[in-house]
Order: sequence, then structure tokens, then C-alpha cells
Amino acid sequence: MKKELFFLRVTVCCGTRLENEEKLAKTARAIGNALAKNHIELVYCGPLAGLMREIVKGVFEKEGAVTGIYPSGTFAEDLPPIITGSSTYTEFYTDTREEQTQQLLEMSDAYLVLPGGFGTLEELSSVCTFLTLGKLPVKPIGVLMNEGLKDGLKPLLTMFEVWAELPETLFFLSDVESLIQRLAAKGSGKECLAG
Repeated sequence: MKKELFFLRVTVCCGTRLENEEKLAKTARAIGNALAKNHIELVYCGPLAGLMREIVKGVFEKEGAVTGIYPSGTFAEDLPPIITGSSTYTEFYTDTREEQTQQLLEMSDAYLVLPGGFGTLEELSSVCTFLTLGKLPVKPIGVLMNEGLKDGLKPLLTMFEVWAELPETLFFLSDVESLIQRLAAKGSGKECLAG
């Protein structure tokens, strides 16, 4: 018997450049597909480029939902790919980058971290800070393991004692489906199975 699906929102933090384009693009598209199949809405900010563009395409391929949050007057040229079937797209505009970050933090039930630059690190840092200070309810943070994040991010988080403060919240997985399933289960407090 198939378990009930729960509709959640997941903020994805990732870079806008594709260095190993073919492999990362395929992974990003699979993430988008998995989010949509699990009835999880994608929330993102920043330009729709690189990994994020591929994730959004993956969501729309499976007729999922996407919300973009932008500071007013920026990224106006970055429209989402053609929306197909019953896919939905919503956009919000904020006056400042700080308001944008606040919206990202509050709007989501869980967070997913992929390779990226300083913007990705800033978003992850903001999530961890708000959680440890009690300014946000406990929400899961899933990190997609790959060579770059495994070798660099995990030791960094350990050094800053983030790992010790968020042991049940922060986790690393290398399989896309398993990662999305765990975010869905922890974000809803219930089991969530891909359709």
C-alpha cells in the first residue's frame, strides 16, 4: 500500500555555475524530479542559472511547484523555464537581501545544500545560526555529498562546532532519492515516499 504524500517546502542552497557541467546538471535535474514526485515545493533565491536552473527544470518536468524570492529590481531577466502541465510558479520580491534571507528561512520546512560559492555558504550559515539561537523551529538540513562537499564542508562544520549543536538536524547523504526522502520525513515528522 502506498503511503500518503505530504506537501512541504524545501529551500535549496547551491551555486549558479556548473563546473563539471554534465554530471552536476544530471544530478540537479534528478533532485528537481525527486522534489516534485514527493510533492515538495522548491524555494530558491538568486539568479536562475547553473545548478538552480537545472533543478527548476527537473521540478517542472514532473509538474511540481517552484517559488522564487528576489530582491526588488534584481534578476528580472531570469525567468523560469517554460512551465508545463500543472506545474506552478510563484515569485516574491523583497526590499533587501536580509529580507530575502529571512523569507527563505521562514518559508521552508527543510533545507537542501549542494555545491556552491560564498552565497551558498552564507545561506547555510544563516540557517544554522537561526536554528542554534532558537529563532527558527528545528528543521532538517540535508547536504548532498560529493567530492567537494565531503572533503571541505564537513570538516569546516565540525571545526565551528555546528555538527555538535545540530546532531539530529544536519545530515549528509550521497544518494539523491534517499536525501529527498529523509528531508521529507524529517520536515513533516511523517514518512514520505516517492511516487
